[in-house]
This record gives sequence, structure tokens and C-alpha cells, in this order.
Amino acid sequence: METERWVNRERAIWNMLALRPRPQPLESITSYITRLAEANGLQSIDELGALAEGITFSSLKSPDYPAVAYLALAQVTGYPEERWFDMTFFHLLQRFGYAINRYSLHKFFHGSLTSSLRYCPVCLAEHTPAYYSLLWRFLVLPGCMEHGVRFLSQCGHCTSPLPLLRDLPQLIRCPTCQGDLRTCLPDPLNEDEVEPTMQRTLDLNMLLTPGSRPLPEEQAKLIGKRFQVLRQRRDLWVPEIARLLGRETSVIRDIDYVSRFRKASLKDYMQYVALLGYSLREIFDEQSLEELAEPLSEEQLLEQVETAIRQLKARGKTVLPGNVGDLVGMTGSRLKQYPRVKKLLNRYETERKREIFQFDPKLEEELVKQVEDTLKQLEAREEPIVLQHVCDLVGLTYSWMVKTYPRIRVLFSEYQRNQVGRYRSPRSDEEAKVQQVQAALNVLVSRGEPVTLKRIRQMVRLTQKQLRRSPRIRGLLAPYIGKWQREAS
Repeated sequence: METERWVNRERAIWNMLALRPRPQPLESITSYITRLAEANGLQSIDELGALAEGITFSSLKSPDYPAVAYLALAQVTGYPEERWFDMTFFHLLQRFGYAINRYSLHKFFHGSLTSSLRYCPVCLAEHTPAYYSLLWRFLVLPGCMEHGVRFLSQCGHCTSPLPLLRDLPQLIRCPTCQGDLRTCLPDPLNEDEVEPTMQRTLDLNMLLTPGSRPLPEEQAKLIGKRFQVLRQRRDLWVPEIARLLGRETSVIRDIDYVSRFRKASLKDYMQYVALLGYSLREIFDEQSLEELAEPLSEEQLLEQVETAIRQLKARGKTVLPGNVGDLVGMTGSRLKQYPRVKKLLNRYETERKREIFQFDPKLEEELVKQVEDTLKQLEAREEPIVLQHVCDLVGLTYSWMVKTYPRIRVLFSEYQRNQVGRYRSPRSDEEAKVQQVQAALNVLVSRGEPVTLKRIRQMVRLTQKQLRRSPRIRGLLAPYIGKWQREAS
């Protein structure tokens, strides 16, 4: 046994590179691979790859992404695996609760990273040893905070673009003209760029550095709650954030509530937090996240709901469970699972119905305008339009609206006759409808929300008649229909 251990140790020693320079803080792994090959006199980075279980570095499609292949380099350098992850985007991805697979990473980093080398020549000249920083990859940074200069995105001598990884390991020389990148002259940052560059550099520095304690499994949801809290302080709703950022509502909801299929990119997170007037360091404040990890008591939630109701009244908005939920960061049906909150919301719903039951021409005028505005918004977003869903958004049932208000009945009739084909209630084949309903059921169950016919209809954008006509859909909903009937009795 001792002999075997000694042989393994000897093999490990002989497999190690002669020179193993120490990685620098926030150095990119592409930089370190280049430095490692260059220090050991290798003629190409693929020679280094051959020593590390046959990795072909020159064909890497996603430089600086965390990858299992890099861990083979731990054996030829003696540095632990954790140190290699420090040279990638690993810690940033962990903080946002993102899965590490190529497809999700490309989506998350879309619009955030440069595909070729950007560099600060002053950093290369002053730092010993010279190296490339992970910070240089991020397009949100126009330049170097340390030296107050703009990054160069090409050779300052021959203006050739610079690849992140080159077959010939030369860190400080242009592969085209062999000019010294350290002697290139950068432009200074504009005066109005200095402050945001400093803040974003500090944010990215935090994101790329391992935290002081292990991250919880529900990291993404905690970050979402943090965005909800700060959004509520600004008295903003999810649709308003989406409109201001020019993004789909589903993207903002993914940040706040974390959807099953992640849609938000790093760029979305950064634009969102900038709109709120905060930094990502404030979003990831450990004490604030710890407080959010504790479940809300009903007393705390009731206090938030009362605040949301005051905000709605101040803005002349209708007090509906959905509107309250948008401000509180919880669906209306989820809010009603708390008895005291449900009692409060029911009181406002009763008052609203009492006002509606007393026919008032002015109220009808307001409802007509709400319906017309809702139709325009849905058409602008090119969403399939189901009139029952329009009524849900206004806060009344389709049957009551049509029965009580003649103008709305006429409006709906004219709309159905004149609507453009692509805005019609979606006509799906049987299989597509079944898949949509099953997906909606899965989402509601995973969120712990009550499964109701109305909620299913809203999510799949199908009419109640379309749902009831399908035998397979009735089969899917049968367990829940039985539950509704038992509860009703």
C-alpha cells in the first residue's frame, strides 16, 4: 500500500509543469492558460492541453466559462480545483442561482460579454506579472477604474482585433504585428463615465469573488425577493418596470419570482437595478438576504398589504388582489391563503361589487375605457386575446360585464366581428391544448398556488368553452373539479 502511494506521488510530481506561476486576483482563465504555456516555453496552448488530458484550448467556444475540462489543469499545476473556478464566471453564476450548462450560460450572458480581447494597456504595463482581468470581458464597463482610461478593443499599433485565446502563447504582443500592447495609448474616460464605471466595477468585483459563506439553495428566489422589496419602495409594478426597460413582462417576473424556464439575462438584472437606483452590492447584501430567508409572519404580510392598498388608492387604482399582489410580490390567490389578509381583500371586493351593482353611467364609462385600454395593451404586446381574460384584468366576470353594461356588450360584439385574425382566441389542436394545460398545472402546483379553472384559463389563454370541450383536459382537471365541488359543499 505504501509503495503504491509513493508511485502515485512520483507520477504526480513528474506530470507537473516545471514553472507554475501564481494566478492573480480576478485573472481570467484564458489569461492564465496563456501565461502558463508562455512561462514553460511551449510553442502553442494546445501543447499545454495535451499535458492536461488532451484538451484542445484553441477550439474553446466559450472562454472563461466554468468547465470541467479546466480541472485537469489542477493536476499539472498543483493548484486546487477551487482556484481554477475563481478564474471563471463560476461565482457570478452561483450568486444568481444559475445552472452551469452551455445553453443557459449563453442566454444569461447574452449582450453582456465581449467576444474578443478588451484591455487596459496601463494595467498590462504596471502589473507584475501582466495578466488579463475577468472585468475586461464585461461590456457594461467602458474602461478601467484604476487608471481612468477607456479599454482598447484592438491593437493600438495595427488596429487588428485581438482574440481571447491564441494558438501562440503571447500575452502582451499583438499576434498580427507583434507590437507591444503595453505601449498602446488609451483615451481617458469621460467625466460622466467615471462614477458609473466605479460603481459597476465594484459590483462585478463582488459578483466574481467567492462569498464569505455558502450560498443557500434558494439563492435566485432570495435575490428575486430583494428586487421585489426595492421595487415596492419605488412604488413600481412589474408591468411598469417592463415598459421602462423595454422588455417583456415575463422577463421582469422571472427576476422577481424566478420562472421555471429562466428568461432574464445578466444585462436585464443590471438594467433593472440601475432603474431602481441601487447597486448590485445592495441587492446581494448578506444581512438583507438573511432577513428575507425568514418566512413572513401573517402580521408582517398584512402590514405590507395595507401599505400596498394605500399606494393603490393614492394612484387612483382599483384595489384588486392581483394589483395588491404586484406590489407585495405575491399572487392574489396566494395572498388569500392568509385568513386576515383574505378578510381584508374580501372587504374591498365586496365594496367594489356594491358600487358596481348600483348602475352608474359614469362607472360604465370608466369600465369601457378600462376595457379599451386593456385591449390596446394586449394588442401592442401581440398577445392572444380572450375576452374573458380581458374582464379578469379589469376585475369583473365576463357574464356580469355583458349582462350589466350594454355599452360593453356592444363593444365586445363589435370587437369580435372586427378583430384581426392574429389576435383571435388561439386555436390549438388537441395535443397542444393538453400540453398547455398540463404545463399550467405543473407551474401552479410547484408554486403552491390553488388550482382553479379561472387561473388555468388565464395562463393558457383559452376560453372556458375550449377547456370544457376537450375530454383529455377534463380528465386532467377532474381531480381538482372534485376538490372544488367538495369545498363548495
